[in-house]
Amino acid sequence: MSNRTLGTLSTLLRRELWESPVAFKWAPLGISALILLFVVFSLIIGGRFDAEMAFTSDMLRQLAEQPVEQKRLLVSGALFSVSAIFFQIMLLIILFYLSGSLFDDRKDRSILFWKSLPVSDGMTVASKLASACLLVPALFFAAIVLTHVLLLLIATVYGLLAGVNPLTTFWFPASLPRLWSVMLLGMLVQALWLMPIYAWLLFCSSWAPRLPILIAIAIPAGLAIAQHAWTLITSFTLPGFNLGLIMLKRLGSGVLPMSVNIEFGGQLQSIEFSEDLFMNYSTVLGYLARPEMWIGLAIALLLLFGATWFRRRATDG
Repeated sequence: MSNRTLGTLSTLLRRELWESPVAFKWAPLGISALILLFVVFSLIIGGRFDAEMAFTSDMLRQLAEQPVEQKRLLVSGALFSVSAIFFQIMLLIILFYLSGSLFDDRKDRSILFWKSLPVSDGMTVASKLASACLLVPALFFAAIVLTHVLLLLIATVYGLLAGVNPLTTFWFPASLPRLWSVMLLGMLVQALWLMPIYAWLLFCSSWAPRLPILIAIAIPAGLAIAQHAWTLITSFTLPGFNLGLIMLKRLGSGVLPMSVNIEFGGQLQSIEFSEDLFMNYSTVLGYLARPEMWIGLAIALLLLFGATWFRRRATDG
Protein backbone atom coordinates (compact mmCIF):
# COMPACT_ATOMS: atom_id res chain seq x y z
CA MET A 1 0.00 0.00 0.00
CA SER A 2 1.51 3.32 -1.11
CA ASN A 3 2.06 6.32 1.14
CA ARG A 4 -0.56 8.23 -0.84
CA THR A 5 -3.15 5.50 -0.23
CA LEU A 6 -2.30 5.40 3.47
CA GLY A 7 -2.58 9.19 3.62
CA THR A 8 -5.99 9.10 1.95
CA LEU A 9 -7.21 6.36 4.28
CA SER A 10 -5.93 8.30 7.29
CA THR A 11 -7.82 11.39 6.14
CA LEU A 12 -11.01 9.37 5.66
CA LEU A 13 -10.63 7.87 9.14
CA ARG A 14 -10.32 11.36 10.59
CA ARG A 15 -13.50 12.24 8.72
CA GLU A 16 -15.32 9.33 10.37
CA LEU A 17 -14.05 10.44 13.77
CA TRP A 18 -15.17 14.00 13.07
CA GLU A 19 -18.64 12.90 11.95
CA SER A 20 -19.25 10.49 14.87
CA PRO A 21 -17.57 12.04 17.93
CA VAL A 22 -20.22 10.91 20.40
CA ALA A 23 -20.10 7.24 19.46
CA PHE A 24 -16.36 7.07 18.86
CA LYS A 25 -14.83 9.38 21.50
CA TRP A 26 -17.35 10.31 24.15
CA ALA A 27 -19.07 6.93 24.52
CA PRO A 28 -15.94 5.09 25.80
CA LEU A 29 -15.02 8.03 28.02
CA GLY A 30 -18.59 8.12 29.33
CA ILE A 31 -18.49 4.42 30.15
CA SER A 32 -15.20 4.92 31.97
CA ALA A 33 -16.61 7.85 33.97
CA LEU A 34 -19.72 5.86 34.94
CA ILE A 35 -17.68 2.87 36.10
CA LEU A 36 -15.38 5.04 38.19
CA LEU A 37 -18.32 6.97 39.59
CA PHE A 38 -20.03 3.71 40.56
CA VAL A 39 -16.85 2.44 42.26
CA VAL A 40 -16.29 5.67 44.19
CA PHE A 41 -19.96 5.87 45.17
CA SER A 42 -19.90 2.25 46.36
CA LEU A 43 -16.77 2.90 48.42
CA ILE A 44 -18.34 5.98 50.00
CA ILE A 45 -21.55 4.12 50.85
CA GLY A 46 -19.55 1.16 52.12
CA GLY A 47 -17.50 3.46 54.31
CA ARG A 48 -20.68 4.48 56.11
CA PHE A 49 -21.11 0.93 57.37
CA ASP A 50 -17.44 0.05 57.76
CA ALA A 51 -16.19 1.86 60.87
CA GLU A 52 -12.55 2.89 60.45
CA MET A 53 -12.28 0.60 57.37
CA ALA A 54 -12.04 -2.46 59.60
CA PHE A 55 -13.79 -4.84 57.23
CA THR A 56 -12.13 -3.40 54.11
CA SER A 57 -8.68 -3.55 55.69
CA ASP A 58 -9.19 -7.19 56.70
CA MET A 59 -10.23 -8.10 53.16
CA LEU A 60 -7.20 -6.37 51.65
CA ARG A 61 -4.84 -8.05 54.11
CA GLN A 62 -6.36 -11.43 53.30
CA LEU A 63 -5.88 -10.69 49.60
CA ALA A 64 -2.25 -9.71 50.18
CA GLU A 65 -1.63 -13.08 51.92
CA GLN A 66 -3.03 -15.14 49.04
CA PRO A 67 -0.69 -17.06 46.70
CA VAL A 68 0.57 -15.15 43.68
CA GLU A 69 -1.57 -17.11 41.22
CA GLN A 70 -4.70 -16.59 43.29
CA LYS A 71 -4.08 -12.86 43.45
CA ARG A 72 -3.51 -12.78 39.71
CA LEU A 73 -6.82 -14.48 39.04
CA LEU A 74 -8.71 -12.16 41.37
CA VAL A 75 -7.15 -8.85 40.31
CA SER A 76 -6.79 -9.45 36.56
CA GLY A 77 -10.19 -11.15 36.53
CA ALA A 78 -11.80 -8.08 38.08
CA LEU A 79 -10.18 -5.79 35.51
CA PHE A 80 -11.17 -8.18 32.75
CA SER A 81 -14.80 -8.08 33.90
CA VAL A 82 -14.75 -4.29 33.78
CA SER A 83 -13.47 -4.51 30.20
CA ALA A 84 -16.42 -6.68 29.21
CA ILE A 85 -18.74 -3.70 29.66
CA PHE A 86 -16.74 -1.68 27.15
CA PHE A 87 -16.62 -4.45 24.57
CA GLN A 88 -20.33 -5.20 24.61
CA ILE A 89 -21.23 -1.54 24.09
CA MET A 90 -18.49 -1.20 21.47
CA LEU A 91 -20.01 -4.02 19.45
CA LEU A 92 -23.44 -2.37 19.49
CA ILE A 93 -21.94 0.94 18.37
CA ILE A 94 -20.07 -0.74 15.51
CA LEU A 95 -23.17 -2.57 14.28
CA PHE A 96 -25.32 0.56 14.23
CA TYR A 97 -22.50 2.64 12.74
CA LEU A 98 -21.93 0.27 9.83
CA SER A 99 -25.64 -0.09 9.08
CA GLY A 100 -25.95 3.66 8.54
CA SER A 101 -22.47 4.57 7.30
CA LEU A 102 -23.17 4.47 3.56
CA PHE A 103 -26.90 5.13 3.90
CA ASP A 104 -26.43 8.45 5.70
CA ASP A 105 -24.40 9.89 2.81
CA ARG A 106 -27.29 9.19 0.47
CA LYS A 107 -29.90 10.37 2.93
CA ASP A 108 -28.39 13.83 3.50
CA ARG A 109 -27.08 14.00 -0.11
CA SER A 110 -23.52 14.60 1.03
CA ILE A 111 -22.60 11.73 -1.29
CA LEU A 112 -22.49 14.29 -4.12
CA PHE A 113 -19.76 16.21 -2.32
CA TRP A 114 -17.69 13.14 -1.50
CA LYS A 115 -18.00 11.84 -5.06
CA SER A 116 -16.61 15.16 -6.32
CA LEU A 117 -13.37 14.51 -4.41
CA PRO A 118 -10.52 12.38 -5.84
CA VAL A 119 -11.38 9.45 -3.59
CA SER A 120 -12.51 6.12 -5.00
CA ASP A 121 -15.68 4.42 -3.83
CA GLY A 122 -13.61 1.41 -2.84
CA MET A 123 -11.49 3.59 -0.58
CA THR A 124 -14.63 5.08 0.98
CA VAL A 125 -16.00 1.62 1.76
CA ALA A 126 -12.59 0.56 3.09
CA SER A 127 -12.51 3.58 5.41
CA LYS A 128 -15.89 2.63 6.87
CA LEU A 129 -14.68 -0.91 7.48
CA ALA A 130 -11.35 0.27 8.91
CA SER A 131 -13.21 2.57 11.30
CA ALA A 132 -15.19 -0.39 12.64
CA CYS A 133 -12.22 -2.78 12.79
CA LEU A 134 -9.43 -0.45 13.91
CA LEU A 135 -10.48 3.08 14.87
CA VAL A 136 -13.37 2.32 17.23
CA PRO A 137 -11.58 -0.57 18.98
CA ALA A 138 -8.47 1.59 19.44
CA LEU A 139 -10.45 4.37 21.11
CA PHE A 140 -12.32 1.93 23.35
CA PHE A 141 -9.07 0.21 24.24
CA ALA A 142 -7.55 3.54 25.29
CA ALA A 143 -10.55 4.12 27.57
CA ILE A 144 -10.12 0.62 29.03
CA VAL A 145 -6.45 1.28 29.79
CA LEU A 146 -7.34 4.58 31.46
CA THR A 147 -10.05 2.89 33.55
CA HIS A 148 -7.73 0.07 34.63
CA VAL A 149 -5.03 2.48 35.74
CA LEU A 150 -7.45 4.68 37.68
CA LEU A 151 -9.04 1.67 39.39
CA LEU A 152 -5.62 0.42 40.42
CA LEU A 153 -4.74 3.87 41.75
CA ILE A 154 -7.90 3.81 43.87
CA ALA A 155 -6.97 0.33 45.10
CA THR A 156 -3.46 1.61 45.86
CA VAL A 157 -4.83 4.31 48.17
CA TYR A 158 -6.96 1.80 50.07
CA GLY A 159 -4.08 -0.67 50.16
CA LEU A 160 -1.76 1.90 51.75
CA LEU A 161 -4.42 2.77 54.31
CA ALA A 162 -4.75 -0.95 55.12
CA GLY A 163 -0.99 -1.35 55.46
CA VAL A 164 -0.43 -3.70 52.50
CA ASN A 165 2.03 -3.37 49.63
CA PRO A 166 -0.02 -2.17 46.60
CA LEU A 167 2.62 -3.33 44.12
CA THR A 168 2.58 -6.97 45.19
CA THR A 169 -1.14 -6.94 46.03
CA PHE A 170 -2.59 -5.15 42.99
CA TRP A 171 -0.18 -3.98 40.30
CA PHE A 172 1.97 -7.08 39.76
CA PRO A 173 -0.98 -9.55 39.95
CA ALA A 174 -2.91 -7.40 37.47
CA SER A 175 -0.44 -8.52 34.76
CA LEU A 176 -1.29 -5.41 32.77
CA PRO A 177 1.08 -6.00 29.81
CA ARG A 178 -0.31 -9.50 29.33
CA LEU A 179 -3.92 -8.45 29.90
CA TRP A 180 -3.72 -5.53 27.50
CA SER A 181 -1.80 -7.41 24.80
CA VAL A 182 -4.29 -10.29 24.82
CA MET A 183 -7.14 -7.78 24.58
CA LEU A 184 -5.53 -6.07 21.59
CA LEU A 185 -4.98 -9.40 19.89
CA GLY A 186 -8.54 -10.42 20.69
CA MET A 187 -9.93 -7.20 19.19
CA LEU A 188 -8.08 -7.81 15.92
CA VAL A 189 -9.20 -11.43 15.69
CA GLN A 190 -12.71 -10.38 16.69
CA ALA A 191 -12.80 -7.96 13.74
CA LEU A 192 -11.75 -10.73 11.33
CA TRP A 193 -14.27 -13.18 12.80
CA LEU A 194 -17.15 -10.71 12.48
CA MET A 195 -16.06 -9.44 9.07
CA PRO A 196 -18.96 -11.12 7.20
CA ILE A 197 -21.45 -9.48 9.60
CA TYR A 198 -19.74 -6.12 9.15
CA ALA A 199 -19.65 -6.53 5.37
CA TRP A 200 -23.32 -7.52 5.29
CA LEU A 201 -24.28 -4.35 7.15
CA LEU A 202 -22.18 -2.24 4.77
CA PHE A 203 -23.77 -4.00 1.80
CA CYS A 204 -27.28 -3.27 3.07
CA SER A 205 -26.30 0.30 3.90
CA SER A 206 -25.12 0.85 0.32
CA TRP A 207 -28.53 0.25 -1.30
CA ALA A 208 -31.31 0.18 1.34
CA PRO A 209 -33.93 2.87 0.64
CA ARG A 210 -34.49 3.37 4.39
CA LEU A 211 -33.86 1.75 7.78
CA PRO A 212 -30.87 -0.37 6.68
CA ILE A 213 -30.45 -1.97 10.13
CA LEU A 214 -33.98 -3.38 9.94
CA ILE A 215 -33.45 -4.58 6.38
CA ALA A 216 -30.18 -6.25 7.39
CA ILE A 217 -32.07 -8.13 10.11
CA ALA A 218 -35.26 -8.79 8.17
CA ILE A 219 -33.65 -10.51 5.15
CA PRO A 220 -31.88 -13.35 7.02
CA ALA A 221 -34.76 -13.61 9.49
CA GLY A 222 -37.27 -13.88 6.64
CA LEU A 223 -35.18 -16.50 4.86
CA ALA A 224 -34.82 -18.50 8.07
CA ILE A 225 -38.58 -18.45 8.69
CA ALA A 226 -39.31 -19.41 5.09
CA GLN A 227 -36.79 -22.23 5.29
CA HIS A 228 -38.35 -23.56 8.48
CA ALA A 229 -41.84 -23.34 7.02
CA TRP A 230 -40.86 -25.14 3.82
CA THR A 231 -39.16 -28.08 5.57
CA LEU A 232 -42.03 -28.43 8.03
CA ILE A 233 -44.56 -28.50 5.19
CA THR A 234 -42.62 -30.86 2.93
CA SER A 235 -40.96 -33.26 5.37
CA PHE A 236 -42.29 -32.42 8.83
CA THR A 237 -38.70 -31.85 10.06
CA LEU A 238 -36.56 -28.90 11.01
CA PRO A 239 -33.83 -27.85 8.55
CA GLY A 240 -30.27 -28.92 9.24
CA PHE A 241 -28.99 -25.66 7.77
CA ASN A 242 -30.51 -22.38 8.94
CA LEU A 243 -29.18 -19.02 7.76
CA GLY A 244 -30.61 -17.08 10.69
CA LEU A 245 -29.04 -19.34 13.32
CA ILE A 246 -25.73 -19.34 11.45
CA MET A 247 -25.60 -15.53 11.60
CA LEU A 248 -26.55 -15.55 15.28
CA LYS A 249 -23.84 -18.12 15.97
CA ARG A 250 -21.30 -16.00 14.12
CA LEU A 251 -22.27 -12.87 16.00
CA GLY A 252 -22.46 -14.57 19.38
CA SER A 253 -19.41 -16.82 19.24
CA GLY A 254 -16.79 -14.14 18.70
CA VAL A 255 -13.86 -13.59 21.03
CA LEU A 256 -15.41 -10.77 23.01
CA PRO A 257 -15.91 -11.21 26.75
CA MET A 258 -19.27 -12.74 27.61
CA SER A 259 -19.49 -14.28 24.13
CA VAL A 260 -22.24 -16.80 23.46
CA ASN A 261 -21.42 -20.09 21.78
CA ILE A 262 -24.52 -21.45 20.06
CA GLU A 263 -24.68 -25.06 18.92
CA PHE A 264 -27.42 -26.39 16.70
CA GLY A 265 -28.08 -29.23 14.32
CA GLY A 266 -31.45 -28.70 12.77
CA GLN A 267 -32.59 -27.00 15.96
CA LEU A 268 -31.09 -25.07 18.83
CA GLN A 269 -29.18 -27.51 21.04
CA SER A 270 -27.18 -25.49 23.54
CA ILE A 271 -26.10 -22.00 24.52
CA GLU A 272 -22.86 -21.57 26.47
CA PHE A 273 -21.50 -18.33 27.90
CA SER A 274 -17.75 -17.84 27.91
CA GLU A 275 -15.98 -15.19 29.97
CA ASP A 276 -12.29 -16.09 29.80
CA LEU A 277 -11.34 -16.07 26.13
CA PHE A 278 -9.30 -12.88 26.40
CA MET A 279 -7.21 -14.43 29.16
CA ASN A 280 -5.63 -16.96 26.80
CA TYR A 281 -3.48 -16.30 23.72
CA SER A 282 -3.98 -19.78 22.29
CA THR A 283 -7.77 -19.58 22.46
CA VAL A 284 -7.83 -16.25 20.63
CA LEU A 285 -5.34 -17.39 17.99
CA GLY A 286 -7.28 -20.64 17.63
CA TYR A 287 -9.95 -18.70 15.74
CA LEU A 288 -7.48 -18.16 12.89
CA ALA A 289 -7.25 -21.93 12.36
CA ARG A 290 -11.00 -22.40 11.99
CA PRO A 291 -12.27 -23.01 8.44
CA GLU A 292 -15.29 -20.81 9.29
CA MET A 293 -12.91 -17.86 9.67
CA TRP A 294 -11.65 -18.04 6.09
CA ILE A 295 -15.03 -18.92 4.62
CA GLY A 296 -16.44 -15.88 6.36
CA LEU A 297 -13.65 -13.66 5.01
CA ALA A 298 -14.35 -14.87 1.47
CA ILE A 299 -18.05 -14.07 1.89
CA ALA A 300 -17.14 -10.68 3.36
CA LEU A 301 -14.99 -9.89 0.33
CA LEU A 302 -17.90 -10.55 -2.02
CA LEU A 303 -20.23 -8.38 0.06
CA LEU A 304 -17.67 -5.55 0.12
CA PHE A 305 -17.40 -5.71 -3.67
CA GLY A 306 -21.19 -5.48 -3.78
CA ALA A 307 -21.21 -2.50 -1.42
CA THR A 308 -18.61 -0.75 -3.59
CA TRP A 309 -20.65 -1.48 -6.73
CA PHE A 310 -23.82 0.03 -5.24
CA ARG A 311 -21.84 2.97 -3.84
CA ARG A 312 -20.42 3.70 -7.28
CA ARG A 313 -23.92 3.82 -8.76
CA ALA A 314 -25.61 5.68 -5.92
CA THR A 315 -27.32 9.00 -6.57
CA ASP A 316 -29.02 11.57 -4.40
CA GLY A 317 -32.42 10.21 -5.32
